[in-house]
Amino acid sequence: MIVDKIERINCYNGIVPGFQEAVAFALGLADKPAGRYECDTLPAGTAFAMVQEGETQPYEDGMIEAHRRYLDVQIMLEGGETVYYADIDGLTETVPYKDDIVFYEKAGQPARIEKGMFYLVLPHDGHLPSRYLDGPGRFRKIVLKVLV
Repeated sequence: MIVDKIERINCYNGIVPGFQEAVAFALGLADKPAGRYECDTLPAGTAFAMVQEGETQPYEDGMIEAHRRYLDVQIMLEGGETVYYADIDGLTETVPYKDDIVFYEKAGQPARIEKGMFYLVLPHDGHLPSRYLDGPGRFRKIVLKVLV
């Protein structure tokens, strides 16, 4: 998992094909309403993004998740969250893989994500997003999915 400031996101261009174009597309959604958006500047299925708004949840109410086809770039626009990270090697699968998501037992180290930051998770990166930062709170973020 990579955690950094949005201003340095271009340092990761080339991590997968189309990353730079996908990030430019996602950042252009900052003022759009919550919903799913397809990236039409790359081949179909290469990248899409979701603008999400919601309330953070307690750690106990979630499960570590991972994806096999897409990496996630989660860009915090407002508010903040704690995301828990764990390498999936050695974790116990609790809900089988379906629709590019698999769930694992609770695990992980916390990372504090605040407005102006992003984190990038690859297929081996288990993550539990949208958890309490300093207690319950609201967030607005972009979740960009880029084909690996």
